[in-house]
This record gives sequence, structure tokens and C-alpha cells, in this order.
Amino acid sequence: MKTHSDIPSISGIHHITAVTQSAADNYRFYTRVLGMRLVKRTVNFDDPFTYHLYYGDEAGRPGTILTFFPWEKLPKGKAGTGMVSAIAFAVPRWSIDYWDQRLKAFGIDVDSESRFEEPVIRFTDPHGLSLELIGTLPIEAPSDDVTDSPTAIIGFHSATLLLDRIEATQTLIVEGMGMRPGRREGNRYRFAMQDNDAPGHLLDVRVDPSAGRGRSGGGTVHHIAFRTRSNREQQAWQQRLRQRGLSVSDVRDRKYFHSIYFNEPGGVLFEIATDPPGFTVDEARQDLGTSLMLPSQYEALRGHIEKQLPQLASSGFKYVYEPPEAGAGNAETIVALHGTGGNEHDLIPFVRRISPSAPIISPRGKVLENGMPRFFKRLAEGVFDENDVRRNAHHLSDFLLEASHRYGKTDRHPIALGYSNGANMAAAIILLRPEVFSAAVLFRPMMPLNMTHLPDLSCQSVLVATGRFDRVIPPAETQRLIRALKKAGATVEVVDMDAGHELTMADVAAARSWLAKGPGRRCPAAPFREKNAA
Repeated sequence: MKTHSDIPSISGIHHITAVTQSAADNYRFYTRVLGMRLVKRTVNFDDPFTYHLYYGDEAGRPGTILTFFPWEKLPKGKAGTGMVSAIAFAVPRWSIDYWDQRLKAFGIDVDSESRFEEPVIRFTDPHGLSLELIGTLPIEAPSDDVTDSPTAIIGFHSATLLLDRIEATQTLIVEGMGMRPGRREGNRYRFAMQDNDAPGHLLDVRVDPSAGRGRSGGGTVHHIAFRTRSNREQQAWQQRLRQRGLSVSDVRDRKYFHSIYFNEPGGVLFEIATDPPGFTVDEARQDLGTSLMLPSQYEALRGHIEKQLPQLASSGFKYVYEPPEAGAGNAETIVALHGTGGNEHDLIPFVRRISPSAPIISPRGKVLENGMPRFFKRLAEGVFDENDVRRNAHHLSDFLLEASHRYGKTDRHPIALGYSNGANMAAAIILLRPEVFSAAVLFRPMMPLNMTHLPDLSCQSVLVATGRFDRVIPPAETQRLIRALKKAGATVEVVDMDAGHELTMADVAAARSWLAKGPGRRCPAAPFREKNAA
């Protein structure tokens, strides 16, 4: 019989699995808002017509993996005792302000606190799952260079169990699983696992007898899995836990790891999962998450399953893509955004006069005003529906990021070229989603939003082309946009054309000359600097 000393202690969290109510909403939030990678697109082993989606870092390392069962239109659950009540991700401590402003830019309510001398941001995903970002001191970077973004989520920081009492659970996780008791803040108890350098090596227990029992459903955690290095170690854990009187499942082959399951005394479903074989067993690292990977027993049903599964990414944008001219090299993509009443074809000839060889993505605005396409609603001439501006700016940003992946342009940020309403949409995206464009040419723009705080635009360049005789755009609103861009740190050049609201050959010449200076350099990810936008 193995003794406890024969089995290495639990090193950290392997993955956490939760339940959500919409696969598409879930995909958009975790990839676009939190910047996680979809590392595996597969199905539930027990329900092959339901996705099982895995998100993590670029390499899909244990300790970074958050997975979901998206049961469409499932009733909302309630976090309570006997559940994991919050999932915490680690981010670099200096990036906390960046994340606070990023989440607010997406319209997400956030609360901030300090916990064990670390800054914490608390918020929920679209279906109510409690999430936290915790600022940590620098840790050694992974040896395989899993991210090039200094603000990116590192992996799990910890998870919080909510219990009505702690004694039996503490005995299990300390004496049975080798965790070390740590500090306490009020009714929160912290435990540490074996590997202090591993993502997710902390577990918190919060005791609240008045919280009430949890109810499974959308926005709740299904189970938490802890890491073990091999099948042999897992079998030893199974034997040891059974000897402690726990009802432990047989080993289950989950293709990417092997699993055993049991309920801890407080009712939380625990899993111990093996690190190998990992997510590259059926996809190369660069292809992770790009295809639907089915368990072998469901492969014969692939056609039927694919028809039943909902689409993860559906932008709804009609658009034109023109590839780069042969020999153009790695030119920046130009995103052409038309004015009111235009469409996806209108600006293509104009862009070609400016840049004959660049790849072009030209979407059509989805909002109709008296039958004329626009990119967002307005309440009156020069008065914008700001909620609609924000919503459509995020939708268009998501589409453009997806298009960059589709056309292999992820290494260079595109340059916006917008006219009138399209210029205003480009400005909104720069202010709300600064990671989308590296530079922008704005013809006849105005300030699209009232911004309380501005992002850091210190690596973005913007050309603003006004019309001296423009009777459509209030000059004061253009100046307000220019001041906001400059205050946010953007390099702004303004040219005043001897023209009205229409586009002219002088606009072509100014844009061509400006682009020749190379303003579309790649912007590294950088934190928002909290600035008053007044």
C-alpha cells in the first residue's frame, strides 16, 4: 500500500469546468474580452450535441484551462455552498488598471478590493459566472513563450470554494491531498499546493453558513480539477482517496487527460486529472481550437452533430475582401468603412488610388436609416445613440479580429480608413478597442462618444482630414475628437482640405503621402492610462 509520502502532493489546478447558456456569447467573451485562446472545440462525452469548449493560454497548459458546457437556454443557476463560487485569474500587478478600464469599456460592471495584499477586480461573465483578476508579482515566464502580450492573463490564480463549514474539507485537502494551510482574512481561508510557480497553486475556502445551498445551472461551476503528473500517480490517488472513505469514480479517458471524480465533504465535485497527453494529441499547437474534434465513438455522427451545434462566431457583416497584389509583401490591411448610404463596394476604388497593392477588408454597416446602411444609429442629425455606437463598435471589432485570423493577418494590425459615419465608427473602435487598429485615416470625422477615461494610444497614429467648407460635420466636434486622441497619446496629423463633405483627389494625395511614412507599425499591448477625457 502506498503511503502519502509515496505520492507527490497536488501541484495546482488543472482545469475548471463551468456551465453557460450560449456557446456564441461564451466564445465572444472569453476570446475577445479576456483574450483567451480557444484551445479545443469538442463535445460533451455524455451529450455529443452539446459543445465542450476549452479556453487557455496559447499552448493550452494545465493551470490555464477554463472549460464550458454550453447548454443553450438552460435556466440560470445560483452560486451557493457546495460549489466553486469564484474563479480567479492571475495578471501582472501593473496591468490591473488596464484590465479595469478594458472591462469598463465593454460595459462590464467591476468591483475592486485588496485581498492578502493583492489587488483584485471582481466581475461576472455574460451568464453570471463570478470571475476575478488578481494582480500578482512577476513570475518566471513559461519556457515555450506562450504569450507576447505583457498584459495577458497568465493562468489561474486560485479558486474559491463556498462552504457552510470548513473542518471536514480542510482535513481532506491538507491531510489527504497535501495542501498547506496559509493565511486567513475574515471567513476566507487560503491553502497552497505543492508548486509555488505553477499557475493556479492556491485554493481559497470561504465559510458562510447563511449563503444557502447552490443550484446548478447557467453561470455556475460544474467541477474543479487538480493536476497529477501521470496515470500511475492518478491510480495511487484513487487508491488513497478510497481508503479515506471517499466514493471515487473509475478512471475515465477524456482524450486530452485521464480523470477521476469525487465529492469533497462540503459537496464540491473534485477531479484529479493527468497532465498528459495534452491538447496537441489531435491538433498541432498552431491549429488548436480551429476544428471540431470529436471523440472517436462519435465520429460516424459528425455530419449530424455539426448541423446541430450552434455557430460560435457569426458577425452578420456583409463585406468584400481584396487580397494583396502579388509582390506586395507583408503590407498592412486597410479596413474601409463607408459613410451613410454607402456599402461594402463604395470605397474600394478610392482606397486603390491611395494604395494600389494593400489587402482591403470593406464591411457594410448593419444599421439602416431610411433604407441607407450605417454603422450605428443616430437620434438626430449629429446626435448619436451612444449605446448603439458602443455595441456596434464591439461587434465590428470582433468581426475584424476574426477576419484577421481568417486571412492570416494576425501579425500586423490593420489601418482604418473611414469616411463620415465610417470615420466616426473607426474613431469609436480606436477609443474602445485600441488593440484593433494600429493607425487610422479619418475623413470628415467627429467625436462619436462621451468618454470618461481614455485608453493609451501612444503607439497609434491618426490622420484627420477635414473639409474647410463642410456643412455636415460641426467643426467643434471634430476638434473635440482631435483633442481626445492627442490627450490619449496618439500621434495626430490634421489636414484641412479646400473641400466640403465630399472626398476629393486632394484627400487621396494626403492619405497616400501619410501612409508612405509607415504609420501602421505594430502596437505592443499596453495598459490603459487612466486619463480624464474632458
